[in-house]
Amino acid sequence: MLEIITVIAILLFTIYHYCKKTTSGLPGPVGLPFFGVIFRIDFSRLHLRLYEWTTKYGDIFQFSVLGKSYISLNSAEIIREVLGTEPNATITSSREPSFFGEYCMENYSDIAFSPIDKEWTKRRKLVHKLLHSYGEGIQLLEDEVLKKLKNVKRYVAENGNKDLDPHYVVEEFLFENLASLVAGTTDKQLQMWMKEMDETANEIASPIVDLMFRTFPVLLKLPFSITKKPSYCKNTINEVMNSIRKISIEKDIKQGMYYEIKNGVEKHGHLISEKEIKGIFANVIGGGFLTSRGTLMSLIYLLAEYPTIQKKIQHEIDDVVGEREAHVTDRHSCPLTEAFLLETLRYIAHAPLSLPHYASETCSIRGHTIEKGTTILSNLWTVLHSNEWGDPFTFRPDRFLDESGLLLPASHPSRQSLLMFGFGKRACIGEVFAKNRAFLFFASLMQICTVTKPSDEILTHLDPWEMMPGLALQPKPYKVQFKLRNNFA
Repeated sequence: MLEIITVIAILLFTIYHYCKKTTSGLPGPVGLPFFGVIFRIDFSRLHLRLYEWTTKYGDIFQFSVLGKSYISLNSAEIIREVLGTEPNATITSSREPSFFGEYCMENYSDIAFSPIDKEWTKRRKLVHKLLHSYGEGIQLLEDEVLKKLKNVKRYVAENGNKDLDPHYVVEEFLFENLASLVAGTTDKQLQMWMKEMDETANEIASPIVDLMFRTFPVLLKLPFSITKKPSYCKNTINEVMNSIRKISIEKDIKQGMYYEIKNGVEKHGHLISEKEIKGIFANVIGGGFLTSRGTLMSLIYLLAEYPTIQKKIQHEIDDVVGEREAHVTDRHSCPLTEAFLLETLRYIAHAPLSLPHYASETCSIRGHTIEKGTTILSNLWTVLHSNEWGDPFTFRPDRFLDESGLLLPASHPSRQSLLMFGFGKRACIGEVFAKNRAFLFFASLMQICTVTKPSDEILTHLDPWEMMPGLALQPKPYKVQFKLRNNFA
């Protein structure tokens, strides 16, 4: 009898807890007590369900999963309002307690998953200084990227006119660049562990999968493939760090972020523990690979799909860059190239939900009370495919050009709606670095070759609805041909 009473008490408490969490008055899909809408969503494609619900519930709505309340922000206007206007900008800039942050990031010793506190601020400021050197210092970025692009050019030259899956050349370029950035070297073993870490983390760090492990930690003890991945992810992060330490000692590396952090206390003013370095590097590698991979793989795909636009871009690169190496400063003189990059980022919406925000205390959004502990999702996939774009599922780079063919200013409403790197205090810290690196890759590729459809198979339309899921969306595997241009043939 006592056991029955206990079970009933738990059920009543659960229902009460559920009802308490959903009293903001916001519209949203109705779910079951405690379970919420868990049976109505695909964990890996939550962004598509939120897009569907936005058409019914509007710019902001709520839903619940496993007793946890979520608020979805579904327009650029509401995201800027909530994440960029005080006091909500500060209140909603925290991170919720997460399985990934606690387990894989060793009690939130990183930047991305850590709540805001003094230690987080210290780590973010340090990484901002380091990435600033590579992202806006230009020369360091160009030296590193252009050095790695020589391998891309060599690969294209050796494999011209063949049907190729470009993932090899893209991944090698990105991992070499990241290994050089964090460790000052392009060690192949380090690159292997970096790739393993990224692939595993992308599967288990999504909001709903994370919630399942956090709600039911017993899952870690079950002998299934998915339940073994958190442990493997943690192991790969350790292996990445061990490789960096080993390389640093054996090769006496005096460059890269690891060297700067370990030897730059006086320069940067921050003493960082090994555990924090490990968390920082997991963030830098994760943020610098998967999102850029999805962007560059999609960019190559779209070049083959839109040959007329590609030809115009080549003319622009020829006029501005010629046969010399491209420079970051060339971005300002290549409006069509830049517009193609921006439209690629908009079209694919590579980080569909970004990382969740968290209400650190009770606040008010448009007259609705949002309880402390509510998770807030920036529904970027919907923002970048809203009807405000007119034809959101049409790839059209000229939407970012004015009548004279110049790039629209950053203050233009269309540019203001491009929130693919997030917004507010938690916006992606590597945005400048990522855009500069993508431009150098793109411009260099257009100098040496023309990307065409494969000869032995069909290149289907790149459909944003069909992107491979994860924290960062990826196009499905495909093949193209790289045809060398006359001056490189």
